[in-house]
Amino acid sequence: MPELTCKRSPIYRASIINSLYTSLTINDPGLAERCRPGQFFELRDPAMCGSEHKLFKPISISMVYDGLISFIIKNVGTGTQSLCNLHEGDMIEYFGPLGNEFPLVENNRVVLVSGGIGYPPLLYLRGILAPRNQIIHLHGATTFLDTIQAEENWLMEEGTARTGYVTKGLENYLNEYKADIVYSCGPEPMLKAVAGMCKDKGLKNYASMEAYMACAVGVCHGCAIPVGTEDNWDYLRVCKEGPVFDAETIRWELL
Repeated sequence: MPELTCKRSPIYRASIINSLYTSLTINDPGLAERCRPGQFFELRDPAMCGSEHKLFKPISISMVYDGLISFIIKNVGTGTQSLCNLHEGDMIEYFGPLGNEFPLVENNRVVLVSGGIGYPPLLYLRGILAPRNQIIHLHGATTFLDTIQAEENWLMEEGTARTGYVTKGLENYLNEYKADIVYSCGPEPMLKAVAGMCKDKGLKNYASMEAYMACAVGVCHGCAIPVGTEDNWDYLRVCKEGPVFDAETIRWELL
């Protein structure tokens, strides 16, 4: 694996999606060639270096094209707010790509299931899989600001066309559609529910786990999760051995 180096460069493009989400793009052809769907970068606003919130933020890759690497960032705290406030030409610090990748398939009926900010890595994955697979994307959102371009958006707000958890949509869909594989990314309760539904249907499910990553390179072990069988399991690091795991191997009952 190539040595990771923290880089600093101007933002190539910055665009506000809505009051919660911002898209940032960096121009780095060398790193773009190494990116794979499911991986992430550590990003930081250089102005935050001297503050108490000086840690980098793990942000999934949302798109790679023509040497450009894009990220979709949700404003959920001081660190992400600082990133969302950056503009084209502002400096940004980053290192990556980090973590493993989604296994790719061909000639499959693919279902993507995301919740909240679990959308970006599946957007990248869809772009790679789309030419050789049939794909449907189901997304779970808390409010209209969390909705994205997908075949189905499930909202927690009453009175919407599809009200409830996205797993309700997945259940409906699996009863009518012969899926071959499910890829998921989002909150842990959603991932656990999706994993259980896929296991019952005998479907392969790859889950991209969300975790707080203090170091993002496997040193601190703060993001470790239990993976394996009931008789033979160990803790693996989301940042290093993940973030993508075969959902059936995760010991959900121990999380």
